[in-house]
Formats: sequence, structure tokens, C-alpha cells
Amino acid sequence: MLDLRHQELVLRTARSRAARGDAVVVVLHDLGPAAAHADRIVLMAAGRVRADGPPADVLTETLLTEVYRHDIEVMPHPRTGRPLVLPVTVPSEDLT
Repeated sequence: MLDLRHQELVLRTARSRAARGDAVVVVLHDLGPAAAHADRIVLMAAGRVRADGPPADVLTETLLTEVYRHDIEVMPHPRTGRPLVLPVTVPSEDLT
């Protein structure tokens, strides 16, 4: 668990190494940074690969909602177009 600044520094370093031809594998549970930095994502559930490919192909609302058993929204980032992944939140007044 890194703060946002250090998370970005580490992931930029990983992308730089990949651009130089090094093999880079990063394991993340936070789908936001994965979508922002990865060329390829492998989504796993119950120890099995559920999807493998570019972030836009793997990070879909249907698949993520199924895998996480929670409603997920996916929308394009307004500047980069990469997927933004958000859990659907329930307003606190709806919890009662």
C-alpha cells in the first residue's frame, strides 16, 4: 500500500523498464492504477484466469460485476480514455 505519489512513481518506473524491453509483471488489487498503466491485464477469480487482454477489453462492467459480486461502473477517463473502475455505492439513507 503506497500513497498516490509513490504508487505513480513505482508504476512509471515499471512502464519505463517495459519500454526498454524488460519483462515487467505487477500484481495489483486496485483496478484504477492497473487500468491507467497496464498494456495487458489478467483478471483472476477463484484461482483461475477469467480474462486476459488490453484494459478496455478486460475491465468491463459485466465481467467485473460478476467477478466481484458487486455492481461495478466502468467509464472512460475524460483525458486518457482509459477505463475508470468504480464500485456502485449505495447512499447511506438507502441502507436503513
